[in-house]
Amino acid sequence: MVEKKSENLTLSNSPETVWFWKGLGGNFDTITQILNEFIDNSMSDFIKNNQSEIKKIIIRVEELSEEKYKIEIEDTGSGIKNLNSAFSIGNKSGQESSLNEHGFGMKHALAAANKENNNWVVITRNELDKKNNAYSIVEAPFDLFNQKAKYITGDGWPGIQSTGTMIKFVVEKTWLKTIARGLRGSYSNLKSIMEILSEDLGYTYGTFISNNVASITIRYKSIDMSVFETIDVPEIRPHYDDTINPGMGTTEVDLGNGLVTIKYEFLQAIESANRKYYKANMSTSGVEIRINGRLLAENLFSEIWGKEKHNSYNYILIRLNIESDDPMKLPSTTTNKDGLRQDDQKLNVIYDWIRSKLPEPKRQVSLSDHETDLFDLLKEKKMKMLGPFDSALIVDRERHAFTSVNEKIRVDLYQSALGKNIVYEGKKDKTTPKDLYQLLMYWDGLVMDKVPIDEAILIASEHPESVKALVNVKNESKDALGTNYKILLKTWREEDINYPN
Repeated sequence: MVEKKSENLTLSNSPETVWFWKGLGGNFDTITQILNEFIDNSMSDFIKNNQSEIKKIIIRVEELSEEKYKIEIEDTGSGIKNLNSAFSIGNKSGQESSLNEHGFGMKHALAAANKENNNWVVITRNELDKKNNAYSIVEAPFDLFNQKAKYITGDGWPGIQSTGTMIKFVVEKTWLKTIARGLRGSYSNLKSIMEILSEDLGYTYGTFISNNVASITIRYKSIDMSVFETIDVPEIRPHYDDTINPGMGTTEVDLGNGLVTIKYEFLQAIESANRKYYKANMSTSGVEIRINGRLLAENLFSEIWGKEKHNSYNYILIRLNIESDDPMKLPSTTTNKDGLRQDDQKLNVIYDWIRSKLPEPKRQVSLSDHETDLFDLLKEKKMKMLGPFDSALIVDRERHAFTSVNEKIRVDLYQSALGKNIVYEGKKDKTTPKDLYQLLMYWDGLVMDKVPIDEAILIASEHPESVKALVNVKNESKDALGTNYKILLKTWREEDINYPN
């Protein structure tokens, strides 16, 4: 028998900087996400260190040519204290708040902004540099092992305050246009794109702006402009008619590693004048989650209640801000901070907490865009009301008529309960004679399929006199089985559906 042997080998697995850099920046979809990484660092610094009365973040966007734009972001913070840790991948020694969770942020964002690793610049000055009348410059290319930096003494610090950090890079127009991607309308000029960027930042960092952690200003200049235009970014907040129980408040919840504070708002949202946010539509309703003020997740719905989003739920807006100074108590974020880690059990606890306050989201039928939504709600009500009294209950939205002659005409709603078969046809608002004849067609088709009908109900918000007169006439006639038609007119309210409200 041959003796089994083993030995330890050392692998040569050092990454190549050029490919590492390209891969590092591959997780961002928009230039806004890139700017958010730099703003996170600035806000974290203001929260932890900066005692200055002037707390500013300034973003400058300048058109250099038809296809290239220079972007600068500057803060009046306390500067980078340790360049070694700041430019080391995954180094968290400089972490100052939950906004610096991963140790990737600045490098991650620079790699996305400047994939060619050839034009980015970071200029910074801390308190010690200030005393020495000095500042530091780190610029492209990034090197994993021997990153170069310049330490400059004497006059020449370019910042607007005595300390702070400036980051500069050049991007293609295609990157800049990602700010307005997916929006209806034309956003081809720099002014319109910067207005959308202002909304993005006011939405993500509104809590910081309103709490005076720092202001955010956008300055932009196209080739045909002689001076920079300025936008002072405002907080973006929702508009709402009322609250949903439990309303607004503050509570403490243990997500797994100790208590955190949850500030909550359960709102009945209405449409705002914003271009992107709080529109009370399917893409801006649901649940949003912030951690220490920073937006991390939005538009959550099916993840929490297991229901598909629908227009009739658009009024639901739940805003949570989860606060703690201990990062271990908070849910984990994705590396580029565009969401929360789905494998973190703390997120499930948050979802459970939301469901404990709102176990079942209710439809607001006035938001329904078609009578099919009202019929779905009618089916739900019929099942709950009749189910306890009839174990053989059928309430079907997929029943077809004329199947015996190889046709499939779908009935709006078919109900078999307590020994009676009832067929429905309806309209959201007002019926016409055509709707009545559609209902009669259902009746005749089901009778042809050997399904006797006892009643037919035409339902809407309103029935004109012409329809009422025709119903009286048709109720004097008989179907193919010799049974008198029995057509009833009802409104949605008579079926306990609050429409119109």
